[in-house]
Amino acid sequence: MKKIKRIVTAALAVAMLAGCGGQPASTSGASGAQNVQTDGDRTYINGTLDVTGMPDVELENKKVTIYCWGEYVPEYENDWEGFRFEDYYGGEVEVIVSNGDYYENLYKLVAAGEIPDIVVGEATSFPSMIMRDLVQPWDEYLDYDDPVWDETGARDSIEEMRWNGSIYNMTARSHNLGVMFYNKRIVESTGLEDPAELQARGEWTWDTFRQYLEETTLDTNGDGVTDIYGIVNTGDFPIALFCSTGETHIEYTDGQFINNLKSPKVQDAANFLYDIGNNGDKLMLLGDPVADFLAGKAAFVYTNDYRGYIDYADLWETDGLGVVPMPTYPNGDGTQYQAALNDNLWLMKGAKNPEGAALMVLCERYDSLLNMDPEAGSARQTQINSWIDHGFTEEAAEAVVDLQELPVKVIWSRSITMPEGNLEYRAMDEPWTTLAESMEGAVDQAIANATTPITG
Repeated sequence: MKKIKRIVTAALAVAMLAGCGGQPASTSGASGAQNVQTDGDRTYINGTLDVTGMPDVELENKKVTIYCWGEYVPEYENDWEGFRFEDYYGGEVEVIVSNGDYYENLYKLVAAGEIPDIVVGEATSFPSMIMRDLVQPWDEYLDYDDPVWDETGARDSIEEMRWNGSIYNMTARSHNLGVMFYNKRIVESTGLEDPAELQARGEWTWDTFRQYLEETTLDTNGDGVTDIYGIVNTGDFPIALFCSTGETHIEYTDGQFINNLKSPKVQDAANFLYDIGNNGDKLMLLGDPVADFLAGKAAFVYTNDYRGYIDYADLWETDGLGVVPMPTYPNGDGTQYQAALNDNLWLMKGAKNPEGAALMVLCERYDSLLNMDPEAGSARQTQINSWIDHGFTEEAAEAVVDLQELPVKVIWSRSITMPEGNLEYRAMDEPWTTLAESMEGAVDQAIANATTPITG
């Protein structure tokens, strides 16, 4: 994409607001757009949709095709929210929804010459899409000088994922894998201090977390059978624990995947997990994380934040819920790392509209920056209000939003397929000293397999 003039040169000072999408606004595009007003340093369409700082450029080819799991363009209820690629530049998005096996269906489309411009991929698509020679770098088409990449925190995540020096994988800022919910009634019944208070003082660490798991694992009727556990396991909890050290058993640095299995930090995480599991002190319930937490059979659960209003909504009124991040690893540098994943947007080889695709992903960064409720006064308060509208307490809503700003550790092991099974899960049942020794060669082989070009 050629260098393009920005409408407003004033620096944007609004913090990132996750999400994109919008209500259509009547405009024929950026150049010569109708109903554009300027108020001081800010520019609006129809007086409501903020487009401050967005590039003044004509979109020559309006249609971008995108392959994904479902609907891509969000719908919003407020006139200050927008999907600016459509609303400001007059773009069109054609969604190809996958049915059946996601990647097999994509390969069939490619073989038939029906190549989408953009493919949405989860963690395993990196580096698989590159190894299959299905994608091309964004560099030629992307306005990477635009300050919005820095203003939304996306540039660091993009840089971290470079391959052979090029930007193959366009992403937003790495997003947190989950949050730690806790049952306030159970915690209070043991006389323990609210974990949020420990977090506020910087005392929410592995050590205090372990203490809370011990004291909330209870035999409430004295029959010798545990009926409340410290935590109910989810598929995300083991990897989140490893990530809280700042390392996982597979790393990606300077464009290379590395076997990090023998790291002392990785071993500490594995030992912690093993010690609280069924072979250790039995502080973790291996049950149904939705039904069991909802039934009060565990004090803590690490899971997606949306479960707070989808699955656990009733608990706000009955037991009360709290939210904290994963605790701080005590043997590190004091950084409170949170497990994170990248959004993966791939530009396909043979894309019919790479320029439009690049403009679309740029617009989505502006959406995340500018979709701010003017009555809230800030992007942060806009997000807090949204969580409160979903039933969260103000304290819990603030915790979820604050958690998004903590340092993240990308789960690179999700990019490498291990036929022998997920090591983080296996660490719950097998001592790391023997597991690491037996799996070192398998990790090397898995990395080699994942980074070998696929032909034919």
